[in-house]
Amino acid sequence: MLTLYRRHLAKCGHAKSGKKRGTVADEKTSCKCPIWIQGTHDGKAMRKSLDVTSWAKGEKLKREIEDGVKPEGIKVADALDMFIADCKARNLNRSTFGKYDRLAKALKRFADDHGYRLIAELSTDILRKFRETWTLAPRTAGKQLEHLRQIFKFAVESGWLTVNPAKAIKVPKVRVNPRVPFSDEDLEKLLSKSKDDRELAFLLTLRHTGLRIGDASLLRLSQLEGNRVHLYTTKAGKPVSVLIPDALASLLHAIQPRGGYFFVRGDSTSMHTCSDLWRRRIKIICEEAEVTPDHPHRFRHTLAADLLIKGASVEDVAAILGNTPTIVQKHYAQWIKARQDRLDAIIQSTWPEKSGLRLVK
Repeated sequence: MLTLYRRHLAKCGHAKSGKKRGTVADEKTSCKCPIWIQGTHDGKAMRKSLDVTSWAKGEKLKREIEDGVKPEGIKVADALDMFIADCKARNLNRSTFGKYDRLAKALKRFADDHGYRLIAELSTDILRKFRETWTLAPRTAGKQLEHLRQIFKFAVESGWLTVNPAKAIKVPKVRVNPRVPFSDEDLEKLLSKSKDDRELAFLLTLRHTGLRIGDASLLRLSQLEGNRVHLYTTKAGKPVSVLIPDALASLLHAIQPRGGYFFVRGDSTSMHTCSDLWRRRIKIICEEAEVTPDHPHRFRHTLAADLLIKGASVEDVAAILGNTPTIVQKHYAQWIKARQDRLDAIIQSTWPEKSGLRLVK
């Protein structure tokens, strides 16, 4: 005969009160500690954890054991641990790895709290319920859903599942804000609010290199040669080599680097920390200058728009920004001079030589 009981963890209130294990009567819903089974089955003594916290799940597994049904498939925790190990082996950058790691931990907690033991139990409907626990903006939720799909794609490729249950979940609708560059007046206001040469150099570096704030915040002395900045972008790993104005180059050379970095604020050289500090500072600068919106990516938009308006090709702008031509075409099409000239010519071709219009007073 087999019986279930709940074995209390050290952090559980029951354990602190001296209660190590509960009974069938009083432990069904009192806490989320793991369910164990003990007794005799087929003439053999049994005492082990069922790796579930739900009493109902425990009873189901107990019946399966008594009926001779052997559980099949890989556990959620084991599958996620193997996925994270694979991410480490693939040498993903720190930011991407962190996102996968946090998502895997959240999924483990969700599965444990709801009594899902095997990865095969996480159906599309269950994953939709998991998504409902997210408190994210639509764009961020969409990115997280992409990461969730990658986890279950790994499960499919590993042979644990036949279909990807996350693939059927719809991506939230995201309102795409237009890429608005700074006007010359805006830039003058922003530069006037910089409190020292380091801040001034940082704003000018964003404007003249088009670097993302993460790459700019960790710009190293070794990445500046004369009046040229060259590096591999963190996000895409693309090589970038940008000529900067002599005045900016002189300003950078006059700055005393901290540990080889021009713009590190504080002791940390974590990209996440450095970029967040600069992001907050730029927000304050924009507020003082009464310039909105205050997103630092507008410096990148400003360079891209300026280049395209002055006739640079999509391919050239992509090379400068470290993007692909497709991305540049997608985000900055309205600024492409050749495209606008062509559209203007098409519009003009619809005008009759003699329109017959006359001004009526």
